[in-house]
Amino acid sequence: MLKSIQPSLSKIKELKRFKGRYFLVGCLQKHSKKGEPIWEICLSDSTATVKVYCFDQRHFFSSFKANSLVHIEVCAKSYKGKTYLRCVYLEEVAQDKLINKLDITSLPISLCPYPSQLTEVVALFHSIKNSHLKQVVSQTLLQRDVGTKYVNCPTRVKVKHSVTNCLLSQALLIANKFLSNKSLSAEQRDLAIAFSILHEVGKIKKYTSDSTLSAIGIRADIEDLTLDICATPLAGLTNTSPQLHYQLRFLLSFGFVSKRGSFNVDSFYSCLDHLSASWRKKQIQAGSAKTNQSMAVASI
Repeated sequence: MLKSIQPSLSKIKELKRFKGRYFLVGCLQKHSKKGEPIWEICLSDSTATVKVYCFDQRHFFSSFKANSLVHIEVCAKSYKGKTYLRCVYLEEVAQDKLINKLDITSLPISLCPYPSQLTEVVALFHSIKNSHLKQVVSQTLLQRDVGTKYVNCPTRVKVKHSVTNCLLSQALLIANKFLSNKSLSAEQRDLAIAFSILHEVGKIKKYTSDSTLSAIGIRADIEDLTLDICATPLAGLTNTSPQLHYQLRFLLSFGFVSKRGSFNVDSFYSCLDHLSASWRKKQIQAGSAKTNQSMAVASI
């Protein structure tokens, strides 16, 4: 048997017992032939959706709502030769501002109308080598009511929701343009991929699920809404990687969409080069200032 604290739901058949944080996407109360209550709980991540059964409400250690992250412990049981999953502990994940030690593999595939695209975006995410950028992407999308809307959000208004009219397809489209550019350094590539996943996340506030403008969407720009959603995760970068904070925040605040609605790749590359040069200049100036200060102290 495999041992795992947080296995992907696609691999739980190999486990007798597991625990972790997953999206609860449904909970239905049923009754046995004897009239006893049974709760059918649906859990989902980016790899699968499974049903777990609870026979005692005392195993619910807190209230919870659908489409929220829960901490659950499950064991495999057998009844009349058939294996089923039984809940032995269930509690809502503490709603801190940020969810740590969890990545976007946890996004619920059951809420995504185009599962293959979510799988591709998760694979794209895992291609990022920089751990700080991966953390920002994960912390952003795992905030309450962000990831569940992100996987099912249109990218244009007054257009029918489709495989090409969703945030996931847009992220993949932009990322593939970046990946085809072999001149990017490893650092620039990671930054470009993180940007491609996050750059339109503000649309979850600007648009409704039926492709119409929301109340706040009428008044606010996408870039402002994106920065608002990313604000707390980005703030964490100021200490761990000031350069990435400076660059990613600037890129997310800049509109790269042309008048025709297409993404301006050349403008993005120009901005990326400018940011790299600007940061190097800042570092040189900071180094010179320290040197001058040290020389002044030594001459005293």
